[in-house]
Amino acid sequence: MALSVIIIGAGGNLGQPLVEEFLRQKSHFERLAVLSDPVKAHRFVDFQKRGVEVVQGSFLDFRCYQGFDVVLSLVGNSQMQLQPGMIEAAIAGGVRNFYPSEFGTDVAQDGVWHFRYFRDKVVTRDHLRAKTKEYPDFRYTLMLVGQFSEWSCGEFSGVDLERHTVEAYGYPDAEISVTALKDVVRYTVDSILLPFPADQSCREIRVRGDHMTWTQVIAVLEEIQGVKYKMTFIDLQEAAKKQEKARKCGDEVEEIMWAGRTLGPFGKVTVPGPLDNDKFEFTPETLKETKQRLLKGT
Repeated sequence: MALSVIIIGAGGNLGQPLVEEFLRQKSHFERLAVLSDPVKAHRFVDFQKRGVEVVQGSFLDFRCYQGFDVVLSLVGNSQMQLQPGMIEAAIAGGVRNFYPSEFGTDVAQDGVWHFRYFRDKVVTRDHLRAKTKEYPDFRYTLMLVGQFSEWSCGEFSGVDLERHTVEAYGYPDAEISVTALKDVVRYTVDSILLPFPADQSCREIRVRGDHMTWTQVIAVLEEIQGVKYKMTFIDLQEAAKKQEKARKCGDEVEEIMWAGRTLGPFGKVTVPGPLDNDKFEFTPETLKETKQRLLKGT
């Protein structure tokens, strides 16, 4: 039976290409909708003209989820802590498969789950696990894709593509998993069409486009741009001090930003195997292919 899907956070960097992929495969779904604050609903007029429903309301209101089988949450850091409330509302509305806003590293790894940047993801996972015990027919799916290739070596990680310099908080031999955005959205949509294991309440989709050390990442840029990068790796404690200063000032955005600055160069954005790439009928881009596409002509 075709499933009905509703998306939270469809206006963001991941949301828009994800909706486009759903539209490309629209025949496989009974209903496709985005959930929007009434004030922002006008942003989805073009999608609405192409057959996407726009449900106006709060993601904490169970009525917004009625009639839908699957929820995809794409919320960013500022709203991540609200996901347990979304889960409660979704279950009350009849949803039976919830995709939390993961789309990154496997936060359950030793040495990763306690990082401030992932705090709200860990809380969300714990809440989902508890709900499956309370509601045996409720399930959830974790999309583990590493870092998006497009932003894996950019300003946030300390890489200056114009000056050809790297000032990163971490280590040159740190490993990183990456997947191109266009492949992430296809993996996500295709995963909904895969049979959910009958004996599982949690399904992990582990996929990646590439996996390499931070030094190898920079080598890819050097090869494509035909230049040599000057690399400087800064002690992680310097970022930790700035993170703590932001916390004491009550600046949560700055606190999370400094927590995130260390993740890639510190080797905390990885997707360990076994992988699920072979469950899908396409080959993802490598980091080199993504960067060639983006840096063409620069």
